Amino acid sequence: MRKPSPIKRATLEDVARAAGVGPMTVSRTINGHPYVADETARRVHEAIRRLGYRPNHAARILTGQLSKSIGLIVPDLADTFFSVVSHAVQEAAREAGYLVWLAASNGDPSIEEAQVEQMANHPVDGILLVPADSRARYLKAAALRSTPIVTIDRPIEVAQTDSVEVENRAGARMAVEHLLSHGYKRIACVVMNSHLQPVRERIVGYEECLKSTKLSRIKKVMLSSEVSAPKALSALFDSPDRPDALFTANNACTITVIKILKAMKIKVPRDVALIGFDDVDFYTLLNPPLTTVRQPATELGRASARLLLKRIRGESSSSIAKTVLPVTLVIRESCGCKNRR
Repeated sequence: MRKPSPIKRATLEDVARAAGVGPMTVSRTINGHPYVADETARRVHEAIRRLGYRPNHAARILTGQLSKSIGLIVPDLADTFFSVVSHAVQEAAREAGYLVWLAASNGDPSIEEAQVEQMANHPVDGILLVPADSRARYLKAAALRSTPIVTIDRPIEVAQTDSVEVENRAGARMAVEHLLSHGYKRIACVVMNSHLQPVRERIVGYEECLKSTKLSRIKKVMLSSEVSAPKALSALFDSPDRPDALFTANNACTITVIKILKAMKIKVPRDVALIGFDDVDFYTLLNPPLTTVRQPATELGRASARLLLKRIRGESSSSIAKTVLPVTLVIRESCGCKNRR
C-alpha cells in the first residue's frame, strides 16, 4: 500500500503568483515595508491566508530578519503563579535583547488559537505557551509551523514541542506522605480543573502514594465550579468516613476550599489537616499558615525563555527538549506541624 504523499507547503513564490505580484513585494509586505500599497498588501495577505503560507524560520535566521521578539500566552494574568512566570520570562528575554508580547487566553482554547495565529503572523521569532487545554486539536497544526513553540507547565499532548514542567506526580506524593507521617488515614484529594495535565499528574501521585501504603482509601472530590463546591464539600464532611486530611491539587482549589471550610466553621488543622499544591506569598499570612508544595515559578519562566531562545538561534539539537524542574514541600502549620512560622 502506497503511503500518501506529504502535503506540499506553500512557498513565497506561490503567494506571489496568487497575488499577482513579485516575490520581493510579498517579502516586503510580510516584513511591514512602508512602501507597499494598501491594495497590494490586501491581496498578498489574502493569498497568504488562502494558501496557509508560513514564513520559513530558518531562512529568517540566515538573512538576519529576526524580529528580536517572542510571544508569551498564559491563561490568566491575575493568577499569582502566572504573574511570576511572566515576569521571569520578560527578565530573561530582556537580558538577551528580546521584547515579549504578552497575552492572556482566559483559559479559552479558541481565544488561544487566535492569539497563536496572530503572533505567528506578526511575526514573533518564537512562542512560549501555557496551553488552556493540552489536547486542543489546533495545537497539532501549530506545532508543525516554522515558528518554534515551547510550552510552560503543561506539555502539549497531541504533538511534540519543547517543554518545561515540574515534578507534579512526585510533589503530590511528598504532600500525601507528609500527611501520612502525622497519622492521618482518611486523606481526600480535592480537585478543580481536573482536565489540566499537571492536575491529572498530581491526582496520579496521590493515588500512587495511598496504594503503596494500603493504609487509607482513595477518595477524590472533583469540584466543577466554585458555585457547586460548598455542596460537594458539605457532603464530604457529612459522610460517615469524613476526611481527617485534605490534599488540594491546585491554587484555585486550595483558595476555594479554605473559604468553604471557614464558612462551615471547620478548623484547620484541628478538625482537618490541609496541604495545597503551589505556594503564594499570602499563604504565610493565613491562620494557620498553609503547608504547600512549592513550584519554582521563577525558574520555570527563565528556563522556558532560555530554551526558546536557543531554539530561535538554531543552537538546539533537532530532538525535542523536555525539562522537568523539582518541587519542594514547604512545611507550615495547616498540616498539623507546630511553630513553623
